[in-house]
Amino acid sequence: MKKLAATVLTLTLAAGATACSGTDDAATTADPTVQTSFPGLATPTGEPELPGMTDAHPSRGTVTWVSGPFDTRFDTRGLRFDGSAIRGELDVTSDVSEILDLQVLAGFYDARGAYLGEGRWTLHSEDDNVGRPDESVRFAVRVPSAYAGKAVAATVGVPVLVNE
Repeated sequence: MKKLAATVLTLTLAAGATACSGTDDAATTADPTVQTSFPGLATPTGEPELPGMTDAHPSRGTVTWVSGPFDTRFDTRGLRFDGSAIRGELDVTSDVSEILDLQVLAGFYDARGAYLGEGRWTLHSEDDNVGRPDESVRFAVRVPSAYAGKAVAATVGVPVLVNE
């Protein structure tokens, strides 16, 4: 009887060890690697754009806002165009955190409202500030020299905003 009990105990322990070893089919078929390429997905090229930038027709002396993907995360103040640059200030309102990357895109237009081209202002911040995060930034997007004296109106938007 002792021999039978020992055999049953051995078989039970062996079955339990196999069941707990993690060698079932679900565990052995899982691929623990991270997918870093996506066949068929085109790699972005160039700078980010904002739909509607080239289709706007702002009036002489005005700055028109062009919607972008981050508009709900900030407010702007003091937007103005003086013929040489668009200036303003951006305040992050979504949370209290440091601005790490920001790009302001401006479109420039002639007296007929025709699109001339664009300019960009970019901030790449290092996350090394101590104390209160910098949630506000002043920007100026200068009219490219090719459009100097021709640009009389502008559009502006934000295609890139990264904060902590």
